[in-house]
Amino acid sequence: MRLWWTTACYELIKYSRMRSVLIILIALPLVLILLLGSAFDTHIKPAKVALHVADRGQMRESIDLFWKDEAITPYIHVLVADSEKEVQDWVSEGIADYGIYVPESFSEKLLAGEMAKWHTFSGRYGEKNMVAEAVVDRYMANVNLNLAAVATFGPNYKPVNEKSGSAMVSGESFLTIGTLDAGDNQVFGKATSMQYYSVAYLIMFLLYGGMSAALALLDQKENGTLQRLYAIPVSFRISVFGIIVGSVLLAALQAIIIIAFTASVYGVEWGRHFGWIMLICLLTVAAGVGLAITIASFAGTSKTTQTLFSILIFTMTFLSGGMIAGIESMIGDVSKWTINYWANSGLRAIMSGNDSLAIWNNIGMLALISIILTIIGIIRLPKVVKQHG
Repeated sequence: MRLWWTTACYELIKYSRMRSVLIILIALPLVLILLLGSAFDTHIKPAKVALHVADRGQMRESIDLFWKDEAITPYIHVLVADSEKEVQDWVSEGIADYGIYVPESFSEKLLAGEMAKWHTFSGRYGEKNMVAEAVVDRYMANVNLNLAAVATFGPNYKPVNEKSGSAMVSGESFLTIGTLDAGDNQVFGKATSMQYYSVAYLIMFLLYGGMSAALALLDQKENGTLQRLYAIPVSFRISVFGIIVGSVLLAALQAIIIIAFTASVYGVEWGRHFGWIMLICLLTVAAGVGLAITIASFAGTSKTTQTLFSILIFTMTFLSGGMIAGIESMIGDVSKWTINYWANSGLRAIMSGNDSLAIWNNIGMLALISIILTIIGIIRLPKVVKQHG
């Protein structure tokens, strides 16, 4: 027990001193998640709107209630300014994405039937301008509709929501603000693009972490270290097992860092079942170790093993949709023959809060694959560690 634990700890210390390994296994996936997650992000982020209401007339209460409405808070973050000039300054300086000034005469002109409008100031981002303009148009359209209804039905007519003036006669909003491709039909399913690529590249680089076990054994075999271990009066199997466990510990640390960093910095929601998440990660690492040892037993050298394993992982990541989202619809069930597919599906099911049965179906298939690859790896292990295996 003490021997393999000591060997595993020394392996972990060895990896901690290899900056290139840490950059590839930890820093690179974080960069890829940020780049791809941000590039394909279609979720509307709240636009910062600088607002100053100078109107003190009858519409003031309606205006204030509208900007406090919870329906627009996912899309608008209001910054209260003290003057029209401050609104313009905040927009020009980039403090606000959009500016709105409601003049003093707005209520008077509107109720008198004259042309009344808000002064708006567009910012530097077109999509934020569109969001803010949609919100402004929603208010103005509802107010004009209610005024038209009063003119038609007489002064005794009252809108459904008299205080805010933001409801239609039918009680339903005629304008919906949101992401056009949101929902189950979008290319990323129920997940956001950041969640999608966080899962894809976490699994991809955990498999690469499993490869480090086979490479460590081959390197020590080529350097003659394993032969010296075989000659000393200690259990050779325990020493080899310690080297493999060291790589597993590295992969576990890798998973913890990636999940914690993406959750705290990128705002990725991983769900609440962290035990299931870690189980999927451990099964993925086990499958990666078994697969890497199997390939190493045929390849014979660390360079050949690294090349073949990298090609295989790249292919599995591609087929599972890790590089092109939605590719499963084009290639059919081919993706289900990859480790990535079942690990990705399990993690995304946890993120989406699916029922336990769907999650455990993915975990069960991943566990089956991991067990098979581990058994094959154990059978082929002598070919990797023994000089004349």
